[in-house]
Amino acid sequence: MPGNKGWWTVMEYSAGLTSKLFWLQESRKTASYILEGLSKADIRKIAWEENIYQVKAEYRAYEVLNGTYRRVSALPEAVLQTFITCDVETAKILNLIAILMDSRLFFEFLHEIYAEKIRLGEKEITDRDLNVFFADKAMQSDVVAGWTDTAVRKLKQCFTRMMFEAGLLESSAKPRTIKPIHIDYRTEELLTAKGLGEYLKAVKGV
Repeated sequence: MPGNKGWWTVMEYSAGLTSKLFWLQESRKTASYILEGLSKADIRKIAWEENIYQVKAEYRAYEVLNGTYRRVSALPEAVLQTFITCDVETAKILNLIAILMDSRLFFEFLHEIYAEKIRLGEKEITDRDLNVFFADKAMQSDVVAGWTDTAVRKLKQCFTRMMFEAGLLESSAKPRTIKPIHIDYRTEELLTAKGLGEYLKAVKGV
């Protein structure tokens, strides 16, 4: 459970994030259907028929549904309510937290590298930061060690792109300057009360 040291380590490492996008508006749409009481099967029926995600191919509609449902369905209902009604900047942070809940490796990157940068007052995520992180994980995990160079490169790009889209970086390209974020205190209190305090700390860098 959040709050216990190393609680996230029960999750397996995965490179699956490379096939997914940030999907902010799509995730808010999925969340709204969940709050209306629709099941995943219900949403699937209208995903392509009504093209609720505004995609150009049927398989993409189901891809977006599967990715966003997996993320947002893990959020507590009160957080979902905030997610669909809050301002865009707050929604970006909540969406990032939903992604981190489904990606141990991405969470650990923010927890170990990004947060440390902020604590030290450093302003940039460098290639070296990314390279050292993945090299360390490859030494710690046979799963990561078995990934191809291409998979690792895509994950590095994915991490920085999602951090940019969430508002944590000024750009996903070099220089990747860290951008201060502001989270409403009521949202912080809600996340902490609902057991998501460790994710909040990771995105705030504390």
